[in-house]
Amino acid sequence: MRWTVAALLRPITFALAIVAAVVTGNRTDSFWLGFLAFFIAMGAGRVLGAVIRGRVDKALYKAIWPGAATGYAFLFDDLGLPRWANFFVTVIAATMTKSALSGFFPKQRVWTRRVEWRRVDLDELLP
Repeated sequence: MRWTVAALLRPITFALAIVAAVVTGNRTDSFWLGFLAFFIAMGAGRVLGAVIRGRVDKALYKAIWPGAATGYAFLFDDLGLPRWANFFVTVIAATMTKSALSGFFPKQRVWTRRVEWRRVDLDELLP
């Protein structure tokens, strides 16, 4: 049941993220801050989906980026950065923050190899 609710929540989250982007863009008269609000709202939707699925550990890990992006957006706006620069610097800083804090959340990213690579001999390439 939880997985069904989480799957049905995705289009609703997408629509609400668009609404958040439009409202933010209209209030600030800035496309860039609206665009940033869209990404933050989508990230918050991912957190909500993880909470509904019962994955609180993943929800906490996924909450780092939207939280950091919100804080950095306010910080860089108060510092007087242009709106377009605020978008790019906020995205980069929030991504770096998530990467820096990922060590506190073990086993979030597990890399697996699906195939084994082998060396190709020159005899196989030449006729």
